[in-house]
Amino acid sequence: MNNIEYKTKQKQAILNFLKNNRDNHVTVNDISVYLENNNCHVGITTIYRYLDKLLEQGTVRKYTVDNSTSACFQYVDPSKTCHEHFHLKCEVCGKLIHLHCSHISELCSHIFNDHGFKPDMMRTVFYGICSVCSQKQENNGGNL
Repeated sequence: MNNIEYKTKQKQAILNFLKNNRDNHVTVNDISVYLENNNCHVGITTIYRYLDKLLEQGTVRKYTVDNSTSACFQYVDPSKTCHEHFHLKCEVCGKLIHLHCSHISELCSHIFNDHGFKPDMMRTVFYGICSVCSQKQENNGGNL
């Protein structure tokens, strides 16, 4: 019985982390570091298995942006509808940002109407430098 309770505590800790970071994309490593820092020892395999179950249930979304980075996960709040959106990826720190902007639908309409192409908004990523990294570059004379 203790073994079952322990696994439930591990799963609850993972789910709590995801909920508390619902506005962020997190990696398995982010989850693992958080759990270790909070004395909740969970193996990487266990984290992946539980994330797979959460994906099947629709509780989390998985984002794979490019081949050079780990997959990112995000908690899906059942009380909110997640609208389609593009993503912004910082090439310096690796942060993945949801782009919620009213002009996106205009851009998609233009691409479809003028070019006959319908972009997959959940998989479309704009690469560049986030405001935090840009500010660091400015403060360091253009160097990070």
